[in-house]
Order: sequence, then structure tokens, then C-alpha cells
Amino acid sequence: MGVTLGAAAGWLALLQLEGLGLLALAFALDRCARRRDAATRRAIWTIATATLLIVPLPRLLLDASARALPETAALVVLVVWGLGALVLTLRLALGVSRSRALARRSSPLRRRAWTETLEALQGAGAPVAVELRVTDELSGPVARGVLRPQILVPREMLDVSPEQRRSVLAHELAHVARADSALLLAGALVRALYWITPLSWRALVALRDAAEDAADDAVLGAGVRSSSYAALLVGLARARLDRAGRATAGGLRRRVVAILDPERARSRVSASRWVAPRLAAAAALLACSLTACEARTDPLEERGHASAQGSPALNNINIGSTEPARGK
Repeated sequence: MGVTLGAAAGWLALLQLEGLGLLALAFALDRCARRRDAATRRAIWTIATATLLIVPLPRLLLDASARALPETAALVVLVVWGLGALVLTLRLALGVSRSRALARRSSPLRRRAWTETLEALQGAGAPVAVELRVTDELSGPVARGVLRPQILVPREMLDVSPEQRRSVLAHELAHVARADSALLLAGALVRALYWITPLSWRALVALRDAAEDAADDAVLGAGVRSSSYAALLVGLARARLDRAGRATAGGLRRRVVAILDPERARSRVSASRWVAPRLAAAAALLACSLTACEARTDPLEERGHASAQGSPALNNINIGSTEPARGK
């Protein structure tokens, strides 16, 4: 028996509601962890992102016909959601394509000062080889790639001081160590899948902020003075303000305030290779548990409905009768 249009739309509507609940829970946990280190908040959003991507898969096993929508409403829901998801997915694919093209147009960075600083920060036996490249098209450094990570450095930053050079590489290496490129890609996919839910747009911003804050903590953990690192970010903010306007520089301002806060809890980059698998396993367990709970409600509702409709004894009970029994 095939799935009807109404059943598919009902399944999608419930998925959006479940996503809204998960996102609301993630925001509540993030708020509770405001005084914790950035790595904790990043872990919250990592689990939430992975769960939101995994949860549609076990839900495919559920019976969607029980909550089918009317055909006309179902068509509207599926078309509107499909168009939005398609636009955001194409936008994401275009961004990935532009990033690859930018990397191809860049050139290898072979300055001894930069390569030696990179080797010193990575240490011996680094799990992933990171390639340094220089570009004329960026105003700030960028880490990209997962299997073959690269750090793109603007040409105008090649002559910065040794401490600022160490700051740049420590920040981008923290992104590489935590696979933030893949995480932000997953966050963008979540937004495309749950775009009707307003919290999905804010969640991607929160995920980016947590990843940047965790990388900033790694810079300070590498021994860089907070004042020097803050000065570097102020310079980057000015460059972005000149090129792209005030909106893109706002995030750097928030980071500068956080860096100069002496009471803020700081996190370090974990050397364990099991952090990502543990977070993924936690997300998979949460997604399957949610689906199992939803699956248990369906037979209970059907059983209760059948009992109410099919029992003649129940149908003959006069609940409103208060007449006492007559004695002999």
C-alpha cells in the first residue's frame, strides 16, 4: 500500500513539530550553560544538530496514515516546504562550490615563519595534515575542508607579528581539530530541512557562535595574550566593515567582548578521537528514543478508541443516572 499525499504531509508536519521541540530544548540547555565553557555549548548544539538530521530516518518506519492531512492542505504543505528546502539546499551547494573555487584560485603558502608556527602548534604525529594557502580574495583567515583541510590566509596578513600569526593558526587549527566545517554544513542542512520552524534559523547562528567561541578559547589556551588577540580581531572587524558592511563585523565585536572577559570559563581542544563518535552516538540514541516514544502512542490510542467503540457494556452505561436502588 503506497503512502498517500495526505499521509506524507501529516508525517512532515509532525516532523516539524518534533524539530521545534528539540530546538526549544537545545536553546533552554544553551541558556542554562551560559556560564559554562564554549565547548560545552558547542556540544549541546552538536548533539541537537545530529539528532535533527537522524530523527527523520527511524520515523520512516511509523504508520503515517493515522495522521493524514486533507488532500488540498497536504498539497499546499508539501509544495511550500519543498520549495523552501530546495532553495536553501541550492544555496548551500552554491556556497560549497564557491569555497572550492576560492581554494583552487589560491596559492600554497610556503613562508618559513608560517609553516614553522603551524608545525609547532600541531605537534608531532598530527592526525590530519593541514595545508596552508594564501589568497587575495578574503579579508580574514578561513579553515575549510574535512578530509583534506586547508587554511586560507589573506595576503595582507602575511606580515603580522609572530603572536598574531600564532593566534590566526591556533584559531583555525581548532576549527580543523573539531571538524567545524562538517558541523556547520550539517547545521545548514538542518535549516533546510526544518526551515519552516523559526528556531532553525536562530539555531544555525547559535551553532556558529559556539564554534567560534570554542576556537577563541583554544587560542588563549595556546598562550596568546587576550589583549593581543582582541587587537587582531578588531583589525579584522575594520577590514570587514570596509568590505561588507556593519552586519558581518558584529560577530567579531561579540567575540572581542568575550575574549576580554576575565571571569569567562575557558575550554581547550580535546585530544580524544572519541569525542565526535560519542556525540553522534548520543544523537542517534536520542533520535531513536523519540521515535520509539511516538510509536508507542499510536497503538495505545488505537486500543483506547477500539475499546470505547466496541464494548457494548460501556455503551449501555448511563453515567448520569443517580437514582438509588429500590429495596423490597
